[in-house]
Amino acid sequence: MEGVVVRLSASASWLRRALVTLAAVSGLAAAQPAAAWSELGHRVVADIAYARLTPEAKAKVDELIALAPLAGEPSCPVASLADAAAYPDCVGDLRQFRDLRRMHEEARPLCPGESRRDPCDKGECVSAAVKRAQAALVDPLTAPADRLFALEKLAHFMGDLHQPLDMIDNRDDAGRDIRVLLPGSTDRKLNLHDFWNDNMAAVAVGSEELGLRWLEPVARSGRGWEEGGVDAWAAETAAVARDIYAHLPEPPPCGREPRDPEALDGNYVAAAVPLAREQLAKAGVRLAALLNAALR
Repeated sequence: MEGVVVRLSASASWLRRALVTLAAVSGLAAAQPAAAWSELGHRVVADIAYARLTPEAKAKVDELIALAPLAGEPSCPVASLADAAAYPDCVGDLRQFRDLRRMHEEARPLCPGESRRDPCDKGECVSAAVKRAQAALVDPLTAPADRLFALEKLAHFMGDLHQPLDMIDNRDDAGRDIRVLLPGSTDRKLNLHDFWNDNMAAVAVGSEELGLRWLEPVARSGRGWEEGGVDAWAAETAAVARDIYAHLPEPPPCGREPRDPEALDGNYVAAAVPLAREQLAKAGVRLAALLNAALR
């Protein structure tokens, strides 16, 4: 968020509308289990990616998705790449998919020098999940049904990799222990993780159709976003998360309990919107790059 507040030029009326939307979403987010980005965010990431696929990659994606009625979970139908991106969250509560639950986040310390256990212990983290899914797609010996599942995981976990609060932890359950108070609200149920996960996705995207329209210019403006690879992208998102913590009204020290609650002002909220849009756009552009490379 560094520098974003300084460049902020949003009108007061836009900010009021954003705050009304945030207030409406906050009650819903508090009542539901959190998932990395909302379903809406994941779907828009996939839509951005699909529009950037080469003809060869798009044809292979379509072929894999055509297998879904026979190879997938009937309660979570998949008929598009957007459906595929939402699939791991949709099946997350089913016992046979319980191993996925540990793959959505990566608990990198708020302070890089802090001595902690490996945030990707035993390969149970989102960056490792992205790499495994990519490798399964590339491998010609992967069975078709397994390739479909790899596509679903790659489409989803690339979104997770770009959700800043999924890539950081200050011994606070990835920000879930930090309660936040929105401007004009007295609801203390919202936490920092869910604020970025659900509220910001709703305001930044609006709807799947609007979100694609809003994020496409952001995606087109990106320069060199495809460069670097999974590890570099994960480190970049963690750096964004550290900046998010630094711009809280009273930033918590490393490994210490935060002020409760953190009262977010209008400038914080307004600066968060373009940042959320950029993270979603990056995820879409980079997902397309991985799929184009894997499905030649």
